[in-house]
Amino acid sequence: MDSHVAYAPGLIALLIFVLIVLLQAALVGAGKAKAGLIPGSEPEADYDNAPYRANRSFQNGVEIMPAAALAALVGVMVGVSSWWFNLLLGLFLLLRIVHVVIYAQNVGKPTQGVRTFAYVAGWACIVALCVMEILRLL
Repeated sequence: MDSHVAYAPGLIALLIFVLIVLLQAALVGAGKAKAGLIPGSEPEADYDNAPYRANRSFQNGVEIMPAAALAALVGVMVGVSSWWFNLLLGLFLLLRIVHVVIYAQNVGKPTQGVRTFAYVAGWACIVALCVMEILRLL
């Protein structure tokens, strides 16, 4: 099987994540404009403030995207197990969607709540993929 076919589900999951972050960028920009904030400014740091939560969720996606993209690139290059690759990136996408929804709906505590769990679990998927790749390279 061609590598691009074997890794397609994981790569598609990563691309969907990229599209979600790009959509968030547009929504955050519109939300900031509606709130009268200038471009590049940060909404007031208050979890009861929807524009703040939307901006933080977007920024969080931007922060983890390079690590996820690099892990995916290296995974395909080194030929890590496509089964694990697809599973980990699929879980990563699912957890990122949960994270965005939790942030948008202001579910749970601002710290150490279900949002934190969703973030850390998604982060752990990328860490696991990186460890598998390092082991493959040794």
